[in-house]
Amino acid sequence: MEYSEKIDSAALIRQGLRELVTHRPDKAIVTFRHAVDAIPPACSDELSRALYWLSVALMRLDKKDLAIRSLASAQKLRRRGYARRVYLRAINEYGMPKQPTPELDDFYAFMNLQMAAYLTRKVRTRFESFSERDTVFSLLIDTWKTIGTKGLLSDKSCGEKLVFFRKLRPEFPNFGITKEAGIILRPTFGTGPRSSTVLDPDSRCVCGSGLSYRQCCGRVSGVSELR
Repeated sequence: MEYSEKIDSAALIRQGLRELVTHRPDKAIVTFRHAVDAIPPACSDELSRALYWLSVALMRLDKKDLAIRSLASAQKLRRRGYARRVYLRAINEYGMPKQPTPELDDFYAFMNLQMAAYLTRKVRTRFESFSERDTVFSLLIDTWKTIGTKGLLSDKSCGEKLVFFRKLRPEFPNFGITKEAGIILRPTFGTGPRSSTVLDPDSRCVCGSGLSYRQCCGRVSGVSELR
């Protein structure tokens, strides 16, 4: 890192900390993001620190999914640092924000995986109407109830549940043609081809972090991370 770049990033981090202290997490988020952009990837310790404080600012605004994503990146850069300890305390077995009960952990993992699978096959990763949103939510809730009624998760480990959730694809209704940038496209709503390569969620992550794949690079991302 050039000396001037190091000074600039250090100054940005200090500014972000002042904004946190004065209860302005919204401004701190912008500042810490600038700091992250200013730090070269080779400067892992400095980058990990900036990502950690960015996660703190995001958590202050209750943006838990984005905070976990920032923490996940920070802990990969410093495996024995404070960010790793905070990350492991904050996440559940799916690498998501920890919920009050294991049953809720399962439910949120299922919902986020299905919602992400649905939205990423659209031209724009968002709902186009309240009707579309309510229909998709209702279908997923009914699917979840069926899973519980049939006991399909009984005696399954977390890794096995994750594989089951990823393979399951409810039949979503087609909400019609979506227009984007003058091009008319019809979303596939989960009917497209899937990759045949499936990594074992319980195996060590391929990035070398030392964590299981399901808690690291294979963690369940929140829907807010799509935007």
